[in-house]
Amino acid sequence: MKVVLFASAEIEQYDFCKKYLQNADVIVCCDGGMKHTRALEITPDYILGDFDSCKKEDFNYYKNLGVKIKTFPAQKDETDMELGLDFALELGADDIVIFGGIGSRFDHTLANAHLLLRLLKRGVRGRLVNEKNCVELMDSYITLKGKKGDLVSTIPLSMEVTGITLEGFAYPLTDHTLTIDDDIVAVSNVMLQEECKISIKTGYLFVIQAKD
Repeated sequence: MKVVLFASAEIEQYDFCKKYLQNADVIVCCDGGMKHTRALEITPDYILGDFDSCKKEDFNYYKNLGVKIKTFPAQKDETDMELGLDFALELGADDIVIFGGIGSRFDHTLANAHLLLRLLKRGVRGRLVNEKNCVELMDSYITLKGKKGDLVSTIPLSMEVTGITLEGFAYPLTDHTLTIDDDIVAVSNVMLQEECKISIKTGYLFVIQAKD
């Protein structure tokens, strides 16, 4: 099941959303994320949160449409994003795309990136996406799809990631080890073909497809 979550960080243009919305089974708005679905003229299946960061107009609009609402108290331990992810997992999601999770607040953005580990440990694919970035976390093997010339960075989340092998890139690696405090050797690599392969033996590795 593919679930798309909309959080409240700003999105300047929405063209990139279209491919990620394809084949979505469920769309969930986390509080202020409602502004994005309204801009896209789509109706979410659920809206949830404490509703402290959304416009009343957006909330009432979807309420009048009969969209299912899950309300949480403002004083809570979880962020609205965490609530959204937990709800997606309850629904049975095995693929989650997050819009509006990369913003001007670095603490929120970093926390959202770390939430990808919660998904990975449950066998769920998670991607944090905006106009210029697609952030994914891996622990074994992935095939990246893109265009020749696309930029890809591979950055450790674990203190050490071993057995890193990059195939189809301008700067390939074979059985390489990266650590958090090591040289930044794997930033801004370049795809030489439309499909590239990344594998690791141990650890957790961020894979970031980026645009300038």
